[in-house]
Amino acid sequence: MSVSVPHPSRRLVRAAAAEHAELMRHRERLARERESVLGDLRRLDEAVAAVDQRLAVLGQLTGAPDGGSLAGDIDEPGEAVSGSEAPEKPPANERRQILRGPAVREVAVQVLIAQAEHIEALHYRRWYDLVREAGYAVAGKDPLAVFLTQVTRSPVVRKSSKAGVYEIDRQAPLRIRQRRERLQAELREITLSQAHVDLATVRARRHDLDLAISQQERALEEALRVLRPDGVGVATAGGHALAT
Repeated sequence: MSVSVPHPSRRLVRAAAAEHAELMRHRERLARERESVLGDLRRLDEAVAAVDQRLAVLGQLTGAPDGGSLAGDIDEPGEAVSGSEAPEKPPANERRQILRGPAVREVAVQVLIAQAEHIEALHYRRWYDLVREAGYAVAGKDPLAVFLTQVTRSPVVRKSSKAGVYEIDRQAPLRIRQRRERLQAELREITLSQAHVDLATVRARRHDLDLAISQQERALEEALRVLRPDGVGVATAGGHALAT
């Protein structure tokens, strides 16, 4: 004995189709707004980098380690903001290069791989000490916390099985390339199949894939730069200058 299941009514199908179309239009609007916000963020990052570079030059002219009273420190997203925030102050007879933003993690990696002991993994506190011993200081209300935050964002650093211990991933460029290739393959596939899929869905997915590919390309660029044995290019840390 077979039991038949009634088909959805035409009214229900039309309503579902209308709801689907409306949601897709809404998703497109959100995707456009997201792209606009990301564009604004990229422009702000570039502006911050340009200001940091000018502060570094002015700091050299005025003798102030971070540009003096010409400007305050600029925090990384998620860090506490305080009117009294400033880089850790070295002794009066000691001058250090002040690290901000991505420059923190890039210099940290270079300092570690430059160690004669060929250290591959260590506790972040000891790592921070090595960076200070190399003549650098980290800008922020809590320099150690800023250091840890930035280090964990590095594409060539991964957490070990021990608490607080991080290690250099020298195979990171290979893995990043593989992820980028998978994303590019998916992008090609969805582009070829767009005739058989809802165009709004295709456009939204292509947008997400484009962003993901761009992220992987930036990560690969940073990974190749910081793993170079000569360390060339790290002093400006991808456009984020070091103040002296």
